[in-house]
Amino acid sequence: MQAGLSNFRAGIDIGGTFTDFILLDEAAAAIRLHKCLTTPSDPSRGALDGLRDIVSAAGISVAEIGEIVHGTTLVTNAVIERKGAAVGLLTTEGFRDVLEIGSEQRYDIYDLFLTFPEPLVSRSRRLEISERIGADGGVIKPLDEVSVLRAVKALVADKVEAIAVCLMHSYRNSAHERRVRDIIRQHYPKISVSISSEVVAEISEYPRFVTTCANAYVQPLMDGYLNRLAGDLAAGGFKGALRLMHSAGGLISVDEARQFPIRLLESGPAGGALATAWFGERAGKKNVIAFDMGGTTAKACMIENGMAHIASYLEAGRVRRFKNGSGLPIKSPVVDMIEIGAGGGSIASIDEVGLLQVGPHSAGATPGPACYGAGGTKPTVTDASVVLGYYDPTFFLGGRMKLDVAAAETALKAIAEPLDISTVEAAWGVHQVVGENMASAARIHLVEKGKDPRFYSMIGFGGAGPAFAARVARILGVSEVIIPQGSGAASAFGFLTAPLSFDLVRSQLTPLSEEFDAAAVSAMFNELAEEGRAKLVAAGAAEKDLVFVRTADMRVVGQLHEINVPIPAGRLDASAYATIRKAFEDVYSARYTRVPPEAELEILSFRVRASGATPKLTLRQADIHESGESGLKGHRKAYFGEGFVEAAVYDRYRLKVGVEVKGPAIIEERESTTVVPPGDLLTVDEAGNLRIRIMTVGKGMELVTPEMSRTEAIRSIESDPIALEIMWSRLVTVSEEMWHTVCRTAYSLIISESQDFGCSILDVSGETLAHSSRVMPVFNLTLPVVVKAALARYPVDTLEPGDVLVCNDPWLCAGHLFDIAVITPVFRNGKVAAIMGTVGHVGDIGGTRNGVKATEVYEEGLQIPPMKLIRAGVENEDLFRLMAENIRDSDQVLGDVRSLIAANETGGRRLASFMEEYGLADLTALAEVVQSRSERAMREAIKALPDGTHTSEVTYNPLGTPMTIPVRVTIAGDTIEIDFEGAPPEVPLGGINCTMSYTTAHATYPLKCMLTPGVRGNAGCYRAFTVNAPKGSVLNCNKPAPVSLRTRTGWYISSNIFRAIADAAPDKVVAHTGLPSLLTVYGRAPDGKIFYDHLLSGGGQGGSSAKAGESSVLWPTSAATSSIELLESRSPVVIREKGFVTDSGGGGEHRGGLGARIRLAKRYDDGIPVTVFISPEGVNAPIEGLFGGQPGLLAHGYVLDDQGAVVEDVGTGGLVMITSADRLVELQLGGGAGYGDPLKRAVDDVEYDMREGYVSAEAAESIYGLTDRKKEKAA
Repeated sequence: MQAGLSNFRAGIDIGGTFTDFILLDEAAAAIRLHKCLTTPSDPSRGALDGLRDIVSAAGISVAEIGEIVHGTTLVTNAVIERKGAAVGLLTTEGFRDVLEIGSEQRYDIYDLFLTFPEPLVSRSRRLEISERIGADGGVIKPLDEVSVLRAVKALVADKVEAIAVCLMHSYRNSAHERRVRDIIRQHYPKISVSISSEVVAEISEYPRFVTTCANAYVQPLMDGYLNRLAGDLAAGGFKGALRLMHSAGGLISVDEARQFPIRLLESGPAGGALATAWFGERAGKKNVIAFDMGGTTAKACMIENGMAHIASYLEAGRVRRFKNGSGLPIKSPVVDMIEIGAGGGSIASIDEVGLLQVGPHSAGATPGPACYGAGGTKPTVTDASVVLGYYDPTFFLGGRMKLDVAAAETALKAIAEPLDISTVEAAWGVHQVVGENMASAARIHLVEKGKDPRFYSMIGFGGAGPAFAARVARILGVSEVIIPQGSGAASAFGFLTAPLSFDLVRSQLTPLSEEFDAAAVSAMFNELAEEGRAKLVAAGAAEKDLVFVRTADMRVVGQLHEINVPIPAGRLDASAYATIRKAFEDVYSARYTRVPPEAELEILSFRVRASGATPKLTLRQADIHESGESGLKGHRKAYFGEGFVEAAVYDRYRLKVGVEVKGPAIIEERESTTVVPPGDLLTVDEAGNLRIRIMTVGKGMELVTPEMSRTEAIRSIESDPIALEIMWSRLVTVSEEMWHTVCRTAYSLIISESQDFGCSILDVSGETLAHSSRVMPVFNLTLPVVVKAALARYPVDTLEPGDVLVCNDPWLCAGHLFDIAVITPVFRNGKVAAIMGTVGHVGDIGGTRNGVKATEVYEEGLQIPPMKLIRAGVENEDLFRLMAENIRDSDQVLGDVRSLIAANETGGRRLASFMEEYGLADLTALAEVVQSRSERAMREAIKALPDGTHTSEVTYNPLGTPMTIPVRVTIAGDTIEIDFEGAPPEVPLGGINCTMSYTTAHATYPLKCMLTPGVRGNAGCYRAFTVNAPKGSVLNCNKPAPVSLRTRTGWYISSNIFRAIADAAPDKVVAHTGLPSLLTVYGRAPDGKIFYDHLLSGGGQGGSSAKAGESSVLWPTSAATSSIELLESRSPVVIREKGFVTDSGGGGEHRGGLGARIRLAKRYDDGIPVTVFISPEGVNAPIEGLFGGQPGLLAHGYVLDDQGAVVEDVGTGGLVMITSADRLVELQLGGGAGYGDPLKRAVDDVEYDMREGYVSAEAAESIYGLTDRKKEKAA
């Protein structure tokens, strides 16, 4: 606050519906709250009107305010609603399509018609310039300034308002980006410029490019907004300091906000987290869970030692609200407050298996819940609260709004009647499901950080938070809930608790050992601290108040994902190694597992948070007057699961300190309602907080008792659809925790980055119960086969706690030796109650590197039959040594195997806790119920198809000789039979043979996607299918046939199935998709170290009746591609290009997605060879589209000279050795096939494709007849 001004400070939080205000009188230690409607057309107008209202009520003027702290959803809304500036992108030659290629991952493995967020910069405005920096920061290709000016002129002519400059590896060397900015400013000073090395100086090109483009996208908008706001405030007499809340929970100056507006993306939630920390400390609790539930969303955040956790990443603008991966990845420091569920307006419905679900759709403010009486008819969470008696219909928002109970009851009938329960029971079910979903999401969030929620208190705020806090706390095992004063404006209050602060980061890979370069590490931290010091002093912070906190993103050498670790202050010397290593081990072991003593560590990024003084506040609401009365308003009936009971109703403002209120009780205030369930005890502390002691915690519904027969247990579970939904969701949550564990602890790019693995829970018979949402489909479907085989070798009654089984037999597991299954029994009361299974594709398994040359499986690597990998908690040393001696880069492979073990161990613990909570001795009855429901849903979907026999054939070219696979699909009643009679015989050379388990998986997976994409996957989904393939054929090979390249056959099965069923279900199929292809690089780096990495990339998706195909999608897998910058930092290669090829998508009414071209070279011209395995999929094998659609561009693999001439065509794949930097390896990915007649494609769509460079002018004429059709349209 500026010297000489008054003691008044104001906080303004502009939300999507309301703007909240708080005015603090520091002299009187009192606050005043206010709320008004947000004015979307110009948010500053509502902010200024509300500010005038609140200062008028306080009897002061705006001129008397010394500081205004402001948070806004302006940035978030601009990204979500796409209302930002026209932006251009300048990037390194070969990488204009990074924004659109993204991770290539399908965020929902069963949805064939996924949509992805549109890039913030259209392709026509993404221009390339000539330059290249290497992973080491060295210049590979100097900056061509002529190319820069040419590109800038083109963007200006295209009327861009802002330019993002994103060059490869600029986080290591920013010189080129800074020079590009200078050129732009010199010639076009009015254009806003964002450079990635300043916006986010971190490795990984896709999130860095997206974040920088997002910053440029909102820069002109924020600049104009701040100019208007500052000008209007000055006109009103304001002479104080205007500051803005950034996403990481600190304040920045107006100038900094103009330069980096993306850092304001989550400013509102950041204020809520800060308020939680302040409220918690005032209540004597430094470790708390923030629980914020409003009208649209619920969020949670962990506060530890009085500080909110800070994350480095978030997703913005998701196209599917609760689906990770469906949004834009923003790399910016942000308070780690995650969205955990639905809000009051979220809509309840019945899903495909007949169970209750809540969200993700919301009634919004208009028409709102049915009880608002504004035209809404769908049942919402708020409607349920009204029917249960929690909200007083005459006192909603302090009496300013009346609620319609009858309308709420009518709406709830839509879910009550299908479930055959009463309206009140349906309302109770909505509350149970919402509470469980929020608790599950919060639990994952905490467990990822290695934290146990039982050791925390919960602080509830937001409009609906106090009503649900006790319920969510009970499920989590939290024993105390705190509802603070002023919770309705918590974010605005949190703004006033924040210091000025800046978060600075720089990526630079730095080995950490006892001999580490302490001086260099200290210098990096000091450089960041000095940068922060300059920013703080310029923003008005006093030098004496500055505080600097150091952390580093660290990892075990070889692993891909890092964790944030505290670093000691002061000058570092050699003795700091032990301290830093212990800090790393503490964080790592709390989240995952023990760090091996021999593990080497490295720093990926250095971080410094620079802060000014933290304001000291007290809290008393100025416009609330204490009363000597008891606060009891009366009683009303409220429902808590076993019928309506009389609940005491209290006026919060009249409750005295020290009062005790036994539940059931309801505490009302203007902004929210607090629900105290039966048996819980509420008190009011000296700070005015409501404190609820949860008397019974973490206990679910005991639907099954040991005395029940299996039939009785099934009947009991089926009788309570609400409890069934909750338990089923919990199983999925457990498998998600397993998935996250693998991602964070695996060593290889192919598992950690490409996510080529899967996690499942199976019953004791080996049938799947649940799996993680991003499981590799073939792993989920083959796991039952290998688990049953392992249990045949080691019957469940012979297993002991601590046993872990392993197998990679292709005929039992996932079809080739690289896929290793790790199987862990879970014990309950001394008996095996469930099986945890995780399968991962390791980078090497020994044997030949050139699978094309293999004649038997024995040549392809180490075979592991079902064996004990760990016996009663002790590793099988012989097996580990055998693997280490027979596998290349065994440290990486064994690290991956231990990652799979850790995932099962995590899942086993969570599953045991779940069974304890619900009183389940085993999962037999629950398994039968969930699998049967999924089976019924599938059979009903099949019955909706016309009976008949449908045939197709696909010709492909796996080894240079075309092969044709026929398929016959018979739909009869509620069953489908798939028969591959006539499939070619197994081949003796080349590894393209499929085992029957693998063929079955690829034949049934597309049917699941077509028919029940919304049903959670388990064994029941596949019981209606029968798959036959001739013994000894390429689809059902005999041992020891070679199988290492089985995808080269198996990946064509889905396209064959779609083609066969297209006439019977034209709206459920997709034309042929360009299949994934692989580049593998290995050798020795100049320092002598072995490198071995994969780059997996997808082709263009086929078109469908719904839309054109997406470009660069990894189908039929759930894998993701790897970061090019990360690959180059691990291996001495340079990716020269990864971008779309014009016209590569097959023509159609809905064209196919484009295929990308990748070009790779050696980084150093040192004569040391680099071996590259090139595996193009779809060479010389055109597959026609559907209903007149055309095939996409075919794949190929070449070696090129420095002029681009083809030196070698590798055909369908092979090994090449590159010895000089002037040789290029080129991999072309296949384009997707089209759907429908190209001459029916909308003229506007063709013109758009041509303008953006997806389709050439020549193709627009020859394929789409553009000119003639435009004439017809004009006639």
